[in-house]
Amino acid sequence: MAHISKADKSRSVLLQLLRGGPATIEDLASETDLTPNAVRFHIASLEAEGEVETAGTRKHEGAGKPAVLYILTPQAEISFSKAYAPVLAATVQELRGSVPSDQVVPFLKRVGDRLAGAPNKSRRSLAQRVAAGASLLNDLGGATTVQKKKDMFVIKGQGCPLGAVVAGDPCVCSAVESLLTNVIGAPVKQCCAHGARPSCCFEVPFEG
Repeated sequence: MAHISKADKSRSVLLQLLRGGPATIEDLASETDLTPNAVRFHIASLEAEGEVETAGTRKHEGAGKPAVLYILTPQAEISFSKAYAPVLAATVQELRGSVPSDQVVPFLKRVGDRLAGAPNKSRRSLAQRVAAGASLLNDLGGATTVQKKKDMFVIKGQGCPLGAVVAGDPCVCSAVESLLTNVIGAPVKQCCAHGARPSCCFEVPFEG
């Protein structure tokens, strides 16, 4: 079992408290066994990581500087939800039963296109664009590295950000393949490992 540090426990408690709404450093300290300075330290760290943001101030009844209010970011709110994977899995199952099988992958590719937005037309090198694609997967919950081979780059992942869904239906990887194709601005081919513990793998041939 992985060891959970005292700092991680404190951060988790603070995030849970902020789910209840805006709070000041003093509010959070009063609800925990942490000192205001300790709370301030953890909140600063969470703010740097994009989990917490400021939301105005609250005036004191007496004299003194208004206290800063903190709230969870949308990113942090999403991290608390356990509904996304089962909803996506159910959606894919419904799609399987509602449209011809040869239309499922094209549909998921269009989903990937929509997630990516406009295709990348950057003049950056292919290596830089592949790195940006790998970084995007990491932001989505992956743990990827980029390997350079004889005639291609390979984005290799330890696990899969959609693993809970991909284990039941590997076709979901098509959406990620399309997403990366748009983000990188070059053809991307999936070579993912499927099964009970899926892991990402995407090949990007050298240009020219």
